[in-house]
Amino acid sequence: MPTNRPVFRGAFTGADDEFSGLGKRPVVFDVLAPDYETSLLPEGVKLVLHVNPSQLQVKYARKVERIQTRGGFVEQHWGDDTQQISLQMATGGFMRLYSGLSNITSTKYGGTRRETLAYDSYLDMLSLFHNNGSIYDNNQQIIMQGIIKVTFDGGVFLGWFTSFNVTESAEKPYQFAMTAEMDIAKELQVWRTLSTYSSGT
Repeated sequence: MPTNRPVFRGAFTGADDEFSGLGKRPVVFDVLAPDYETSLLPEGVKLVLHVNPSQLQVKYARKVERIQTRGGFVEQHWGDDTQQISLQMATGGFMRLYSGLSNITSTKYGGTRRETLAYDSYLDMLSLFHNNGSIYDNNQQIIMQGIIKVTFDGGVFLGWFTSFNVTESAEKPYQFAMTAEMDIAKELQVWRTLSTYSSGT
């Protein structure tokens, strides 16, 4: 008897998973306009990673300049250096509806890994890196420079990608390993309690 249950079930069942008590909190990417508030994506559309990063590291550093003199070293402290986010990620398994996991690259065998949901999600992430918040016209000229918004575990970070690396290995033929780094221009941290909400920058 046919059912309405999907063949492939996602890791996140709804937008309220963050507060469902299941411990599943997706990493969400958005593209904002130059006002850093208005989303440039269609209403209700955000990029959610197919698989959450295995590691997400926020890097804080102080900008210190050391000058050597005849009497020793002189240190000049310039405050906070550029904040960075480092991500270690992986695509989902390249699973096709009727043939299962696929590392095949030839179309002679009923389709390839390029026809999988995991590969589509990988291409979305790659496009986000390539465009890096830029909006282009029909002549491929930048007409607006937006910014990437990353939301994770109550924190909101605004910035741009500086690197994106993809690794394919024989040990894991059914997925890609990915690493990415972002320079953060602004951090919005929301502190939640049971009764009140407050925010700071």
